[in-house]
Amino acid sequence: MLNFDKTQGQLPNQKKYTKIQSEIIKGFVKNLPKELLVLFKQRYAEAKAFGEKDPKSYLVLEPGRYVNYMECFPRNAENLNFSCEEAKYFAEDSYELDPRIDNRDVNLVFYPFELDDKNLKPIFTYTYYFDENKRAEADSKLGPKESNMLLGLNRTIPDLFETFKKRYKQSKSVGEDLLKSGPKIPMFEDKVKPNDPCPCGSGKKYKKCCAFKTHDCTYQYGCPGS
Repeated sequence: MLNFDKTQGQLPNQKKYTKIQSEIIKGFVKNLPKELLVLFKQRYAEAKAFGEKDPKSYLVLEPGRYVNYMECFPRNAENLNFSCEEAKYFAEDSYELDPRIDNRDVNLVFYPFELDDKNLKPIFTYTYYFDENKRAEADSKLGPKESNMLLGLNRTIPDLFETFKKRYKQSKSVGEDLLKSGPKIPMFEDKVKPNDPCPCGSGKKYKKCCAFKTHDCTYQYGCPGS
């Protein structure tokens, strides 16, 4: 990730760079011409303005990929800022857009709230399940610091569950639009084995999902079970 002050940082939830990769990045940033930096700034401003006008122009429906809520709704002013033990933090929420996948969860990444956020590193990631039993199991695996931060978020936003449900529905609605306007998914030519993940994206094994379905398969553009 390149910052406009010619510093660089690691992207969240990405593998740590190898030594060679780090050296290449440092060399690129160090020798970056001023003209190219100006061009990057110009394209950043253009892309941001265009994206705010029509987010669906750059969003891609990719089953299994969670998209930051603010990428879908950049003009939304509802943030997830909160305080915990006299420190300030914020969370970013991401959603699976594919409407064919009934995942019913939210991916959260927690950050310290700092004015200088150029090299901001995530504190921890957490999956917020709508199902209470799954959520309780996930909560039991958190350490004391993470539990306190999650409690702080819930105290700051009392209707957190309803907020996530609303954003989940909005994100799925975006996925519906992308599914209608995007390229049709081709039929599978290779035979799907019984224990393979079902192509419909449900997360279930093929034999327990669409293997014996004919007309009601959720895989809209050609299910091997039809």
